[in-house]
Amino acid sequence: MKNHCVRQLVLAILLLCPAASGQAKTIYLSTTGDDNVACEAGAEFASLAAALACLQAGDTLFVRDGVYSGGPLVSLTGTAEAPIVIRGQSLEAVFDSTVRASRDILRLDNSSHVVVEGLTFRSSNRAGLGIIRSDHITVRNCVFADNYKWGIFTGFADDVLFENNECYGAKDEHGIYHSNSGDRFIIRGNHIHHNAGNGIHLNGDPELIYPGEDDDGVLNFGIVERNIIHDNGTRGGAGINMTHVRDVIVRNNLLYNNIAGGFTFYADTTDQNYTSRRALIMHNTVYFRPFSGRAVVNIQNTSEGVVIVNNILVTGGGQNPVLQVWASKYNSILSDYNVLWGVDSSGIATVNDRQTYSLGNWRNSRKSDLNSFYADPLFVSVADSLFSPSDASPAVDAAAPLDTVRAMVARLDSSGWLLGRLDSLENDDLYGNSRPAGAAADMGAIELGADPQSLYDFNRDGRFGVADALALLLNGWRDPLEQSYDIDGSGAWGVADVVALVRLMIAQPSTLPAAGGDGNVFN
Repeated sequence: MKNHCVRQLVLAILLLCPAASGQAKTIYLSTTGDDNVACEAGAEFASLAAALACLQAGDTLFVRDGVYSGGPLVSLTGTAEAPIVIRGQSLEAVFDSTVRASRDILRLDNSSHVVVEGLTFRSSNRAGLGIIRSDHITVRNCVFADNYKWGIFTGFADDVLFENNECYGAKDEHGIYHSNSGDRFIIRGNHIHHNAGNGIHLNGDPELIYPGEDDDGVLNFGIVERNIIHDNGTRGGAGINMTHVRDVIVRNNLLYNNIAGGFTFYADTTDQNYTSRRALIMHNTVYFRPFSGRAVVNIQNTSEGVVIVNNILVTGGGQNPVLQVWASKYNSILSDYNVLWGVDSSGIATVNDRQTYSLGNWRNSRKSDLNSFYADPLFVSVADSLFSPSDASPAVDAAAPLDTVRAMVARLDSSGWLLGRLDSLENDDLYGNSRPAGAAADMGAIELGADPQSLYDFNRDGRFGVADALALLLNGWRDPLEQSYDIDGSGAWGVADVVALVRLMIAQPSTLPAAGGDGNVFN
């Protein structure tokens, strides 16, 4: 299983750390458990349903390695100070619906402040994990494999955080599907691949507004960052599909070899109460194989207020432009400081799928992309899925500074949330490394010179892997004030730096080459 040893190390470190204050008890799920035991600290249950029924605010359910059936629909109520935690011993703690038929392997309904981490959900009849009418749900370091419809599904869920998960093999639709009026969402650091539909689908669903409920049919206030999304879309869709979405920052994502679209921004209605507005698409790298896929960025006529800046955007060519603008309000679509490639120079952009523009004509008529390049981005190795810019890439040191990005965003109507959130985010790249590493930041998701292999090879073996985390642990004990050991920026080395390093490993593409070029460091 991908990244298995890395995730085991994360969980081992977390288990060695002191338990958070306020946790009432830890109970267990085990293949040798007994559902008739008393609900008290140390109890070991045999079924997920029985274990979940024992949980209260502050409790932890520790799932021992083994294969378990799914199916429970449960309401769990934690608090910000005392969340309920459901944690796997390792990714060999597996919920598999082939053991017993179920709709969703686990469904959280009307739940609050729940953390689900370090588990595998596979082979459901619908979703691996469903989250309905819930808030403050965190899902991290999990694997969602070969589920029928979705890996993770939400409906009317606010304040969700999905980070460092792997979602693959959805047979009918999407890796992550966040839907139905869910606000304040963060989707970060996930590896999403080989799903039939979208990698990530954000869908506000105005047709699903219920009397007496606080629903507006729009997804508001979201961050989608540092995700690696590839080989999705055999049944259509996009790498990141945004429908009825307002105020979203999409940054530092790597999309490659997807089969349908790249980024889409639209609505299913012209009703101004539900149209999509205000998106910042920045520092992403998108690559389509030649003669494959659709437009890299598709903004339809139910959308307005989009800033596209500091990206590397490579279309598959043919009739597929880099920028496809259908919006009647295309003057509110601001694009600049991008590398544009993969199509004949005469077909960089289209408007309303009728008028096709070269970069020169696009600049002259639309006053757009005045500082963009029509040029080969010169990736390190497309064949090996290494999409860092090489030393000779036109993307190097060519990105707009943050003040310029802010000025572009400020031109949008009602841009206050975007500007405030942009100022609160670290200026980093796909792997969490600081920008700029050179004279200026690089376009695209990956900052040249800040890659983990050059920064974090602590055991000096020429590659970035689990051994570097162990070396950091030992080296830090010996010299805790060494600046290069301070991964999390706290000012000195600590165990948290080892955890931060391992999270960077989890975020790496699975094709990161080992010494000698033998493929995957983690498998």
